[in-house]
Amino acid sequence: MLINEYTDAHRLFLQASLSERFFTEETAIEIYLQDQETFTEFMTTLNAKLNSIDLEFRKSHNEEDGSAVWALVNTNGDEIAKMATEYTPIEISFFRRLIELIVTADDESFSVSSITALKEVVKLKTSISKSNGEILLQRFVDDKWLSRSRGGRYSLSLRSILELQYYLKKEFEDYLSECILCYDIVTKGQRCEMAQCKARFHHHCARRYFDSKNNKKCPNCEIVWDSSNVIGDCDSIDSGSRPKRSNNQTTKKNTRSQKLEVDYDQMDQDDDDDQMEQNDE
Repeated sequence: MLINEYTDAHRLFLQASLSERFFTEETAIEIYLQDQETFTEFMTTLNAKLNSIDLEFRKSHNEEDGSAVWALVNTNGDEIAKMATEYTPIEISFFRRLIELIVTADDESFSVSSITALKEVVKLKTSISKSNGEILLQRFVDDKWLSRSRGGRYSLSLRSILELQYYLKKEFEDYLSECILCYDIVTKGQRCEMAQCKARFHHHCARRYFDSKNNKKCPNCEIVWDSSNVIGDCDSIDSGSRPKRSNNQTTKKNTRSQKLEVDYDQMDQDDDDDQMEQNDE
């Protein structure tokens, strides 16, 4: 592919995007100078220059509404380690643990409650107090590493999915699914109701796919597709409760999640026992 010359227009675009690193395609098009190349050519030229320093502008879509977004991401190594300039090692350890809890959550809910998140602060035996833990969680949200739903549950933000993509796929390959249409990671969307079927869609990808079909059938197993069978935090969508799947089986995914729940139940019991001992004294 012929790459156009890297110009001042590309430099200005890069400078304008460094402060955000994450913006809508509409904003990106407004920044670039339209009297130069087409936008696609412009981004190709820019990425060709950035590849030498392990950076690239990557396009994806908001899982909620399907709007196109661009992010400046690192293409080499563990992006979480590069958070060291913003967070302490203890805070990064907490963030890693939150990612694990979110990705391995039961029944593909891909979310964790604030109570569970704060319990993890205690479980990690860090110097972070509960009140500071709440502040840190809000900071993760403000920095767009996590999203918080109306019901107070935390999930991966689009920034995390884009910038931590290599880390997520490497560490949690057995727990993550790709959208059958766009092949991006899907943590909010729809799934086939058959437990053995791997078909997953983002909500906007499902609409795009089924709008051209006379019958809504799973593209994998051809069972009738039920758009109310969702994955992700139900508080962030209009469908409300999560329906049960047909022929559900205990899988590696929910087995690990159940173990996490048992750990928290045991921790609650230990706290109760400690309180009873103090009362006896």
